[in-house]
Amino acid sequence: MSTSRDEAQSSFYSPFHAHGDSSSRAITSNLGPAPGTSASRASSHTPNTPQQPASRGVGLGEHFNEPLRLHVWTSKRRWTHAELEREREEFFETRVTGRQEIWCTLKMVVGLMMGGDLETAQGIIDAAGVTLPRGDLISGAYDEMGNFYQMPELVISDPANVISGSHEGVIEDAKTERGEEIDEEELERRREEKGKGVLKTGDTIKIKARLSDRGGPDVQILLGKDQNVRVLARKVQEEAGIVGKGKVKIAYLGKVLKDGEPLPSQGWREGHVVNALVFP
Repeated sequence: MSTSRDEAQSSFYSPFHAHGDSSSRAITSNLGPAPGTSASRASSHTPNTPQQPASRGVGLGEHFNEPLRLHVWTSKRRWTHAELEREREEFFETRVTGRQEIWCTLKMVVGLMMGGDLETAQGIIDAAGVTLPRGDLISGAYDEMGNFYQMPELVISDPANVISGSHEGVIEDAKTERGEEIDEEELERRREEKGKGVLKTGDTIKIKARLSDRGGPDVQILLGKDQNVRVLARKVQEEAGIVGKGKVKIAYLGKVLKDGEPLPSQGWREGHVVNALVFP
């Protein structure tokens, strides 16, 4: 015969039944929602974030390559088209590193870009196997062998403030009349005459120059370590007696040196002979 206590325990709403059911619910909740429950259905509607493809690293023999684009810049100096053309010609004629065919390709590309034909320039770059890390030639270029090629701004493109039109001819004529190149030489000469350019023994280098218009003898010049190649060329002219009869350019190891820089900064080693190229 059932007692009142037994009836209470068997009742669905009794506290005894609620106590036992709470333990089973705790265990069930720890196991997670069963398949097909509302929690499972809710999670199925959570938007999935698309996975990004893994980026491929660049190998040691590879370089980033971007499409060719124009380089725009402004110069502190006012250049004329004629001056820039002379600078470009001298630059490409005096390259001694890298492959000559790549320098010729880059020269052609620069010309096409300045003419506005960017598409053809890009095609030549691709055909030559040249890669551009940033698409701008000012950041340099690589050939297929990994050689790096870099050019200054004035070689890559004309500055935005280039002097053009009727003003260019007037300025070129004015520079010729003023003789700006002669002024720089004249400044060096005057400094020497006034004693400001007096050379101390420890600050001098002895240079042997071989003239291209004669078989010998070589000309020996005493020059300050910080004096530029332009001063050396003038002294060679004076020593060889060719002042006013021709122009002298100094070359070393097959490369025509820059007039505005000293010999040591351009790779010359003491005791080596330089070539004095005499032009009529």
